[in-house]
Amino acid sequence: MKSFTQIVRQIRETWVGSLRLRMTAVSVGLSLVAVAAIGGFLSFTIERNLFESRRNEIVSETQSVSSSVQSQFDGVTNAESSIDIEVANSNAQATIRATTNSPGLIGFAILRAPGQTTDQVMTSSSSIGFPLTVVSDSLREAIHEDRTNVYLQSVEVPGGSPGIVMGTNIDVPIAGRHDLILVYELADVEANLTFVQSALVVGELFFVAITGLIVWLVTTRSIQPIMTTAATAERFAAGNLDERIDVEGTDVSAKLAESFNRMAESISGQINRLATLSKLQQQFVSDVSHELRTPLTTIKLAGSMLFKQRKTFDKDSARAAELLHRQIETFEELLAELIELSRFDAGAAELELEPIAPAVLAQSCIDELAPLARAQGSTISLLAPGGHIPVDLDSRRVRRILHNFLANALDHGEGGPVEVWVDSTATAVAFAVRDHGVGMTSADAERVFDRFWRADPSRQRQSGGTGLGLAIALGYAKLHGGAIDVWSEPKHGACFRLTIPLDGEVNPVSPLVLPPKAEEADA
Repeated sequence: MKSFTQIVRQIRETWVGSLRLRMTAVSVGLSLVAVAAIGGFLSFTIERNLFESRRNEIVSETQSVSSSVQSQFDGVTNAESSIDIEVANSNAQATIRATTNSPGLIGFAILRAPGQTTDQVMTSSSSIGFPLTVVSDSLREAIHEDRTNVYLQSVEVPGGSPGIVMGTNIDVPIAGRHDLILVYELADVEANLTFVQSALVVGELFFVAITGLIVWLVTTRSIQPIMTTAATAERFAAGNLDERIDVEGTDVSAKLAESFNRMAESISGQINRLATLSKLQQQFVSDVSHELRTPLTTIKLAGSMLFKQRKTFDKDSARAAELLHRQIETFEELLAELIELSRFDAGAAELELEPIAPAVLAQSCIDELAPLARAQGSTISLLAPGGHIPVDLDSRRVRRILHNFLANALDHGEGGPVEVWVDSTATAVAFAVRDHGVGMTSADAERVFDRFWRADPSRQRQSGGTGLGLAIALGYAKLHGGAIDVWSEPKHGACFRLTIPLDGEVNPVSPLVLPPKAEEADA
């Protein structure tokens, strides 16, 4: 069953992915319908004409034979109005044999009509092998009712071939009315029709095959420029910005190639300009960040001295020293995050992997933020169905992600409980942090990873923040090949989940459902 499903899937993918195959298949299908209709009409017309031609020939011959036989019987009456019946019958049979020349005559019979009283009786006679069983009572009744016309009936003669039974009425002097029956076989007509139909079928199949081949070749020739353009576009998209299409001729294909080349030139120029601007921007951020470190160090030293001596200052000066100390810390954190972002933008960030148990890593983060949780009136609990076996992670960066999740959960949790979930499978490890605070709208959840953007409805925010934490966390997750997912509802809290693949797995299924055990946690 699985192999059949795979075959069906492969056929479907081939059908969807090949314009040439679809065009050829549709053309062949329509050609089959067309030639079937035309062939059927021609076959019906030829069959009808062959049958009508032979029928008319047989009817004409039967009428001629009937006239000759009737004349034969009329001419044998003597002066005493009597005849030798048997001699007349024998002469009539000889006349029939002499006047029938149409192919397919099986035999003939002269049969006495029933229900008569005559002076003499002529015995019914027939040719050798005459198939009397094919002569129906309905045909003889029709002959008796109308003694002037020739009647026919289509039958199947012995041997299975189609045939025609011809019948008419003759008067034998003194012996009364008799039925003249002739049976013809139409095997030759059937053979001719079979030959014509076979020729039509062969011609139709040949026509369909030629049509399919022509459509295949024409479609191949027509889509070749498109395939060339698609292949060039793939290489261009892969970063080969110098890829171009050779232009030949002045037809539509050449115009397509020229349009692609112009587009490629424009995109390449834009990319180069943007790359230059990006490098300048990255260099600017990096230079500014590093240049700020020296004065920041001096300011931090001076601020620390003032902060330590604040008790000797008056109230306003002490308050200013505390404010300066906090702002210097915020500024130092912002500077460090800007430098980290500049590394991401420059592609210079590298993982520093080491084996560590995810559950142990999560517990250490919880311990670090336990004082802040107590200050907020919150409790942090660890629920780890898995994650107890060491895996290779960049512990510093994963710790930073969890620290950011926990700090946000405490700031926006409104003093409610915070759950940290850890689980793992053979293909992935996942961390999730859930709070039960103010939550976010779906529009806010879509923007939480934007740099310097903060939706801050919390009334208890105490951990500061630069608006870059989640942006950096997302960068760390992508550096691991992982992803961060967000669930949130206003007044029902939020849940951030980090999923990191193991052993090079691509897009693994996260071990944790989002939000993990939301119903139980809410209860």
